[in-house]
Amino acid sequence: MKVGDIMSKIDLIEFTDKKDSYELMYKWCSQEFIYEWFEQRKLSYEEIENKYKNKLLANQQQLFFINYNDNNIGFVQIYKYDDKKSESFKKYDSIYEYDIFIGESEYLSRGIGTQIIKYVNNYIYEKYLCDCIVLRPFKRNERAVKCYEKCDFEIVDEYVGTDTLGNKEKMIVLLNKPDRWTFGIDVDRLVNLVLDGKKTATTSLYELDNVSKVGDISILTDLKDNNVCFIKTINVIITEFKNITWDLAKLEGENKSLNEWKESHMNYFNIIDPNFNENTKVIFEVFEVIKKCK
Repeated sequence: MKVGDIMSKIDLIEFTDKKDSYELMYKWCSQEFIYEWFEQRKLSYEEIENKYKNKLLANQQQLFFINYNDNNIGFVQIYKYDDKKSESFKKYDSIYEYDIFIGESEYLSRGIGTQIIKYVNNYIYEKYLCDCIVLRPFKRNERAVKCYEKCDFEIVDEYVGTDTLGNKEKMIVLLNKPDRWTFGIDVDRLVNLVLDGKKTATTSLYELDNVSKVGDISILTDLKDNNVCFIKTINVIITEFKNITWDLAKLEGENKSLNEWKESHMNYFNIIDPNFNENTKVIFEVFEVIKKCK
């Protein structure tokens, strides 16, 4: 069985002040495909140990091993972005950034990188409830840049910086923002139901909407496009409209019976899709509020 053919289980394991942590970092950072982008030279074991001991003591970055199907395969360090010189970032109050690599070569070029990036993004949005995430790779690291773009990062700036040796490097600035959305009708009433804890699900048309994944973080907005709350997707069901049961429909908190729910939703869906019928495929998404914005 090839790597990537099995069900993916991703987790972040805290980097701790232990010998095996430093030994694993030394092993990875001794490989050219890592230090070319991460340190620009091969560090000795003592340099690795001192560098990461100091990071732990400073407590300005969160350090993690990336665990994939119960194997530590890479590293990520997460920290607050504090350079707001770019016009693209001045409107944001809270920005986070991270550096990341996969250290085990057998896990490269398997599509695993995009899974890990999306997992780390969701971790940051859920933990820090920030406005956006920034990444700043070398411009010549084209494979990494393409991976980030696949994960909904957008190139917003470019500048000349320096690597860890002081050499000039062209840097790309990429920006990721959580999805912002609201309801298609009766927005204020439905938003209030969410804030009151009475509405924990929504239904949309499969052909007209993006499919969220369990664990995705998004922002619900009001009629004036103000942020209302951070939402976490906890279940996604794709099925024909006729298969929605009352146990599901009542999670929307809008109606008193399944028939009432069906009637109200059919009236709305027929407006946005004249071909809608009971056999039309829909997305039923269950969510939870993780932070209110107002």
